[in-house]
Amino acid sequence: MAAASVGTLLMPGMPAQGAVPRSQRLHIGAQTNIWGVPIKSYNDLLRDIGILARLGYQGFETGLGSVSSLTGKASELRRDFASRHVQFVSAHAFAVFYDPDTVANELAGLERAAAYTAQMGASHLIVSASKPVPRPGGKLDLAAVRAKAEALNRLGAAVKRNGLKLCYHNHELEFRDKPTEESYLLKETDPNLVWLCLDVGHCYGLVDPAAFTAEHFRRIAIFHLRDETRAITGEIVDTEPGYGRINLKGIVAPLLNSNWEGWLEVEEAPFYPKPVPDPEAVLKIWRAYLRKLTNV
Repeated sequence: MAAASVGTLLMPGMPAQGAVPRSQRLHIGAQTNIWGVPIKSYNDLLRDIGILARLGYQGFETGLGSVSSLTGKASELRRDFASRHVQFVSAHAFAVFYDPDTVANELAGLERAAAYTAQMGASHLIVSASKPVPRPGGKLDLAAVRAKAEALNRLGAAVKRNGLKLCYHNHELEFRDKPTEESYLLKETDPNLVWLCLDVGHCYGLVDPAAFTAEHFRRIAIFHLRDETRAITGEIVDTEPGYGRINLKGIVAPLLNSNWEGWLEVEEAPFYPKPVPDPEAVLKIWRAYLRKLTNV
């Protein structure tokens, strides 16, 4: 999308013709990684989403391990989440995807996860790669990428049958090559079956997350938001929103007055898999920042 087009989207008083109000399109959520991975008990999960509701968050995402042992209580979980007025956005799962020896079992397990998380009230299933695509001689294995894209298409169809949207979550390696693995996945996955969960922290420094969003925001269903900078040593340092180098305003800009609908989720995890010292304080700062940024 050209810069002029983005600017037009942002002009005050000029919402897109027939656009749904922002408050009905832009949903604010949080990943429970901030309390550690996985959440230790179901009571802890209920405590945590109660905090999110009190702070003004509309939804939550959690690791699949936080709910996978509770499949026999799916209806109870759905009622508990609804009573706290918080949407279960998604569980986050992992698989290799390109290995022909494991892919069938991986897809079967993820389809089961889609079924029981849908019963718990989830609207999406987020998946990440647990193993990078091979790079023999330093070059991306295109056959493996195509196998991965095909697996994601198959999974997307299965997830859709269960009433959910499949979102693929990136890490750094999807953006390291030129052309990138992410560019191949965008071309070779079906946009009606596979969306993106863009982790802006994992692509920062490799691409401009704001420019990527401007070009591809209609394929993105969920954003994982954080702000960070880099020390002289090259170490990534998390910052409060607006104090780092990630252009959060630029990322959100194309979403504001378009017809985009999806989730803006805070994913602070500087001590992953351990919790941050004061999760509530961090999430309170982020909620105020996102309210100011989006007016939602």
